[in-house]
Amino acid sequence: MTSVEVECGGEGREPRAVRRGSGWVAVAEVVERSVVEVGWWRTAPARHRRLRNWRVLLASGECLDLRREPGVGWTARVWG
Repeated sequence: MTSVEVECGGEGREPRAVRRGSGWVAVAEVVERSVVEVGWWRTAPARHRRLRNWRVLLASGECLDLRREPGVGWTARVWG
């Protein structure tokens, strides 16, 4: 996954647009959402993390998996 810039909005702070190349491309549809808890089995609470994931279809036709991770920011994997 690579680092990306994402513009969010709305009540759920959902992805609205992603910077691709030299400009912003609108999110046409959020196809799937998920939350993954990692590190919950560790005893130190500071090591627990909540990763939020979205699979989105962009207006350009690209399909991306986006992840927002505390302390890291946004990352993306491009499909197709």
